[in-house]
Amino acid sequence: MELLQYLAFPTQMSVDIVPIRDMPFAAVTVCNANPYRKDRMNVAVEAYADEMHINLNESTPESLAFPMLVSMFNRNKSDEFEKLGFQLSDMLLTCSYNGINCASKFVHSLSAVYGNCFTFNWNISTNKVYTLADLGSTLILREGLSMTFYIPNHLSFPWMFFEDGLILFLHDNNELPYLAKNSIRLRPGLAHTITYRKSQTFFLPKPYTNCTTVVGDNLRHIYEVIYDPYLAHQVAYSEALCYELCEQAYIFSRCFCILPIPFLMRHVFSLDDNGLHFTNTCMPNTTEEECALTARQKIAENASLMAIWCSRCAPQCKHTQFSIDVSALLAPTAHQKASLKKILLENNLNLSLPNDFATNYDAYMDANYLRVTVTCASPYVTINKQKAKLTFVDTFSAIGGQTGLWIGLSTLSLMEFCELIYRLIMKQITLCRYRRNTHTEVQVISSTASTTENLPNQSQ
Repeated sequence: MELLQYLAFPTQMSVDIVPIRDMPFAAVTVCNANPYRKDRMNVAVEAYADEMHINLNESTPESLAFPMLVSMFNRNKSDEFEKLGFQLSDMLLTCSYNGINCASKFVHSLSAVYGNCFTFNWNISTNKVYTLADLGSTLILREGLSMTFYIPNHLSFPWMFFEDGLILFLHDNNELPYLAKNSIRLRPGLAHTITYRKSQTFFLPKPYTNCTTVVGDNLRHIYEVIYDPYLAHQVAYSEALCYELCEQAYIFSRCFCILPIPFLMRHVFSLDDNGLHFTNTCMPNTTEEECALTARQKIAENASLMAIWCSRCAPQCKHTQFSIDVSALLAPTAHQKASLKKILLENNLNLSLPNDFATNYDAYMDANYLRVTVTCASPYVTINKQKAKLTFVDTFSAIGGQTGLWIGLSTLSLMEFCELIYRLIMKQITLCRYRRNTHTEVQVISSTASTTENLPNQSQ
């Protein structure tokens, strides 16, 4: 019975609240909310129109921008793709972590939605992963990551899909930022404060659950598009990304192209074999895109179809969650504008500023200044951990105890049985002796009586 219970692999969850003083600070990814620069996009759109023999008088740059970006990605021109977007140097003024300068501690990634993104505290060998215990040599009022931005709204490409501001996302230090769904949108003209608390959930691998930490080749190829190839091997497994990939694989099987959102990718798998197939992104406003959107809707509403195509998407063994509180105050103050004026007017940071920036300094700062401070609210981490109810040692200890009890009971029963046989035999022996003695006494009495009767006859 105990062995059968063990082979069922029962589990239980434990909850602990643990102080971790040297806990790694969260990874923070930032992107410009309007991803593409107007000056560079206009040049690229004109070149695309000439190449495709499109009359710009009959089309707007906005209508040609998306097809141009898709065409550029399909032709494997990721470097040009990146140059069209805002660089970190285009908008970052200052960066400090606990008093430590961190302006050079960002890792570049490419988002299908927000273009160039930059991650602080990414877990790579060339960058130090900062912890709560890492402190600078200067006194600070508030611990954490503090960044100041000048969002160059005058350079934003006029696109109805995007607003002006900053996109921010908190995630684990080796986790892919899922910007399309879980990001925070920050508005210029404010000083934002983001406080977070961390919790983690750990699941047992096989045979207890089907969770995994293994990153397959299909996911690895996506990571190589988003990050530099040498960084792709350090990204953790993502179940959400796996489901996006299997949906795209189904779309490719129906339409021979895939959608560009939420992730850019160049390879998909097939159910017919275990290999990966090269694919292009569907061109916007064509029958390709129409086919892809129809296929996406079909797999999204068909659970059995999703189960077939996404059967390889196992759950994650580790989940990290950040509960977040966001607050903001008006900024910049008059003193903050005065302290930055000399640096910005001399343009020591090589920012792309408008020609009338000096004349309208206060107006531009009020419209484009953005400050954000990210701080850990508590060093205590809530850890939910799955554990085995029965271990190998416990199981065999229980089996041994039951076996010993059974042997003890069996031995006792055997001894009692032997005693019963012994008593029955002794009883039979006693009865036999009793009967034999009784029979002898009867014979003696009979003999005595017969002798007495014969005595008178002899006297006569």
